[in-house]
Amino acid sequence: MNKVHICFPMIVGGSAGGVVQFLFDPKHIGPDRKDTRMFKAEQYIKESLSVIEAKRLTNTLRESALSDPLTGLYNRRFLQEYTETLVSGVLRRKKTIGLIMCDLDYFKQVNDAYGHNIGDALLKETASAIKKCVRVSDLVIRFGGEEFLVLMLDINEGETMGIAEKIRETIKETKIKVPDGSLSKTISLGISEFPLDTDSFWQAIKFADVALYKAKDTGRNKSVRFTTDMWTAEQF
Repeated sequence: MNKVHICFPMIVGGSAGGVVQFLFDPKHIGPDRKDTRMFKAEQYIKESLSVIEAKRLTNTLRESALSDPLTGLYNRRFLQEYTETLVSGVLRRKKTIGLIMCDLDYFKQVNDAYGHNIGDALLKETASAIKKCVRVSDLVIRFGGEEFLVLMLDINEGETMGIAEKIRETIKETKIKVPDGSLSKTISLGISEFPLDTDSFWQAIKFADVALYKAKDTGRNKSVRFTTDMWTAEQF
């Protein structure tokens, strides 16, 4: 049986945020489509729009607070808020999180030589290159400055190094335009795996950071896997 369609647009913030559709049996609504129920529904929808707009704005602000405006990546606050959820899920599935701490080599030289606009372009290209090297289910976080953290979820033990090397090679081949031609940079990477290396997720991040500094100290442009002899602190 054919139905009568009546639609009400939901105008939120000056644009259509959605459409509410009603379906009626033709015999239950007059030819002029005027009905007390429709009038009440339309009024209810209009009165709800302010609440919908407020909630949408709240969600937008929350999303912006958890992401880096330059690269579009998640930021450290996102990691702090969702650590418990990420960790509990991986432990429940008896899987591993691979952590890769990445830091562009001699990034300050780019800002000094070409200015912050080129530096920002390099950071955006780096973020894009890293994302292309990992799965959609993995997380790439701008950890601070020119430092990025990759979280590879539900991997098998030992897989992280291969992805780190893929990132390193990709960054080395990435070029961005500068006034006198093109620029390419290298990246150093530190690797750890949770819960293989430690049962503390934040300590696993610290271990990846320690391995990163080992990569920096031993020549840069390399991936270094954390080992216990690198950790000399008595406690985290």
